[in-house]
Amino acid sequence: MNDENALAEHSPPFVSSRGGNLTIEATIDQMPRVGLSRGGWLALVLAFFFASYDVTVFPLIIPGLKENLGLQSADLSWPVMWNLIGFCVGAYFIGRVADRAGRQKGLFLTFLILGLGGFATGMAWNVASLSLFRFLAGCGMGAVVALCSGYIGEMAPRDRRGEYLSRIYLIGMVLILVCGLVSLPILNGLPTVGWRLLLMFGGLVLVVLPFINSRSLPESPRWLVAQGRVDEAATIVRQMQRNAGVDPSEGFAETHRADPGESSLRALLRKPLRRRLAIVLGYWFIFYIAMYGVVSYLPLILESVGIQMSQALEISAFVRVAPIIAAVMVALLIERIERRSLIIAGTLTFAAGVGLIMTGGNTFGAVGALVAAYGVGTMTAPAYMYTAEIFPTAQRGTGTAICDGVGHLGGAVAPFIVLPLLAGPGGYTTCAVVIVLLLVSAGIISMGDRTKNRDLDAISR
Repeated sequence: MNDENALAEHSPPFVSSRGGNLTIEATIDQMPRVGLSRGGWLALVLAFFFASYDVTVFPLIIPGLKENLGLQSADLSWPVMWNLIGFCVGAYFIGRVADRAGRQKGLFLTFLILGLGGFATGMAWNVASLSLFRFLAGCGMGAVVALCSGYIGEMAPRDRRGEYLSRIYLIGMVLILVCGLVSLPILNGLPTVGWRLLLMFGGLVLVVLPFINSRSLPESPRWLVAQGRVDEAATIVRQMQRNAGVDPSEGFAETHRADPGESSLRALLRKPLRRRLAIVLGYWFIFYIAMYGVVSYLPLILESVGIQMSQALEISAFVRVAPIIAAVMVALLIERIERRSLIIAGTLTFAAGVGLIMTGGNTFGAVGALVAAYGVGTMTAPAYMYTAEIFPTAQRGTGTAICDGVGHLGGAVAPFIVLPLLAGPGGYTTCAVVIVLLLVSAGIISMGDRTKNRDLDAISR
């Protein structure tokens, strides 16, 4: 049975709203821009920023952690491991909340847990408490980017989804770069409490919670339609039209909904969604092995191919600019080029950069690191949007959260692959293995469906 026939067997029933020319979903797709208020956009920018902030700042505070809590290097494996376990747990359960109870409740829960985890981590007193609080923060991090990406996809016109996500991602990247520069003086000036302040700053994601309301971050009309709550969806869409500078529609055409009683996980594990889940989750898992393997151990890789450690550290700091440049390019091209093509291009660019690193020498090492970072910046926003687009509304929260959250287990696998290779065969073999992983991940995502400029219902069919 092919995908189309399998989905047709489970086609949702139709429900009617008041007469009109366009359905609620089609009305959103026809808007000239996303119908969110300025408060909504500010909230989403802050959400993406804080989602990346924790991961970015944690490596910087490791010296302070070790000195002030009396930890050994081996002790740090526990909070890292529990943070990644939290990613998986939070991704699944919060994703299910978003599918069953609504996008607003899913977003509220993930921001709340991430914020409490950030504040708590800053008050840790030993390795056990640090591991517990990192698990809590991981539960929040596991779903935040996936749910926000899906939310933007559901609220945006079909020809602007990628553009808006890439813009928010770009702003977040710039803010992260600034925070990285500001963090170092804080750590140097306040060696005893600086690391605590930086971790607790991540808890300020809680300021996003008041924005989850009917004016700034309303419930997704597409989710409401899928639940049969058409009148509520119509009210929100009319407000979105006003925000977008469009006269509100008097009525909407017949629209359809999925069975709200169906388990998201059960639907994801049967045709046709099983194939999509396998492709996207497979891509993220394998890609994260390569990405975390390079990003986490770049100085060691550069040193292993003949570059002095002092110069390797300088190169590692310098490459932070490359993803920002890539994000600017993606913002200009994401609605002109198929998402899948951009993901493949970014992944292969990453592989080419690692290949340049293999040649050795300071020049090729620096250029290779820049090219690799540029590749990561190229694929990130398109991959997040693609992950959100590929699943139907009724399973989008669970599907996107599983792919990104469980995919992060690849990051947990990375040190068990990269470090033994660096200690044994060396940097050249390590780079070769990373390239193979990236080629495999690019091949997997190439089997995915086309999504650019298609309405979400058409993609789900």
